[in-house]
Amino acid sequence: MSFSPYQLARERRELQLEVSLAELPRFAALLAADGDAVAVTVRFERDGQGRCRMLGRLATRQRMRCANCLEVEAFELDVDVDACILSSEEAAKDMVGEVDPLILEGKTASAAELFEDDLLLALPERPCRGREDCPNRPPEVAEALPASERRNPFAALAELKEDGSRSRDGS
Repeated sequence: MSFSPYQLARERRELQLEVSLAELPRFAALLAADGDAVAVTVRFERDGQGRCRMLGRLATRQRMRCANCLEVEAFELDVDVDACILSSEEAAKDMVGEVDPLILEGKTASAAELFEDDLLLALPERPCRGREDCPNRPPEVAEALPASERRNPFAALAELKEDGSRSRDGS
């Protein structure tokens, strides 16, 4: 499926569609199993400077292997999309901090070119984070030790330095 974002922006059109995982190969490669299609609701418009703008939402339910416990967990993604579609890196440099630039070569774009980066950035590292029963859940942060009981993290280096000085001195 191919889209013409610039034409869609001229017409101030909204797209509501379902994008299959087969159309999003980099995203699908990170998932543990076949999941749902991605529900896309985006509108295209021109901003005050005449640039092509894409605003909307991507939503899906997927399954992914947790980096902690290696169990496959289901999770929901609900991603806001707000991008300015540009044709060059030069144009993107002028927009730093203003809005996310999306650089497209050519007049048309695939679903992967338009939506996949936002989905990849929204993926959780640990889909079961916070679950009490995750066997490899990171330990809770312990209470800080009083200053008198804290060991200087560089103490071992100081000891090595002292040992090296003694061996050179002949002690």
